[in-house]
Amino acid sequence: MRRLEEIPALLMYEVGAGGPHARVVRHSRIRNIVRRGHELAFTFEPDPKHAFLDRSAVLRIADRLGIQQFEQHRTHWAIKDGDIPAELIATSTAERAQRTVAVVAAEYAEARREGRRREAAELAEELEDFPPSLEKALSLVPARILQQPTPKLYPILGIEPRTPEGRNAVVAVVARDHNGQDLPADWSYSLAWFLDLYGSATEAGRLDGALAECATHMIALGTGEGEAAAPVEDIGYALWRCSRSPKLIGDLAGNR
Repeated sequence: MRRLEEIPALLMYEVGAGGPHARVVRHSRIRNIVRRGHELAFTFEPDPKHAFLDRSAVLRIADRLGIQQFEQHRTHWAIKDGDIPAELIATSTAERAQRTVAVVAAEYAEARREGRRREAAELAEELEDFPPSLEKALSLVPARILQQPTPKLYPILGIEPRTPEGRNAVVAVVARDHNGQDLPADWSYSLAWFLDLYGSATEAGRLDGALAECATHMIALGTGEGEAAAPVEDIGYALWRCSRSPKLIGDLAGNR
């Protein structure tokens, strides 16, 4: 066992152990290894310049490190041959990086996107420790949009039309529209605006349907008189939604 004290090692905290540093991996050498019954006790001397790594960076190259799937969910501390890739060590820091809400939210979105449900659940618990804030709300937008594709959020995330990411957004929004559940009252306006901006000829029929729903809604707002008339706020909101889409404005103008 003394030979292990000369081999560089990674000490990975046990998943689910909790605490603010549960997803931090330490890099250095193991010292003072002592067997106590069925357990090993040891001390760990962090590398002065490359002491801390993020767990997700380690698990991305788990195969190269020889970390088996079952070992990713318990404490794993010995890299048997000491061959830790230099590019992994390059991502390390001398001081433990602060896990901000933005960092945790980004990892949560990535875990959700890649279907790593156990990891996503752990990160969701970590997110609960952060108090409500505007930063937290904005940081969670990428994760929320995976759960509920929302047209107006894609531009906020910098997802551009006519790009692979934009195309994925169209597919997600169309799937939500097709599902038809939990759609907001102004969904037809959002869908018309989004498909006009992000869609292609493939979605032409769905865009026409959304435009027709918007026209029907606008006509209904103008049919009442007196107390039966729609509140001016409702009319103003509908007009504002229309103003965001040149296609919608043109279509409504043509139906006058």
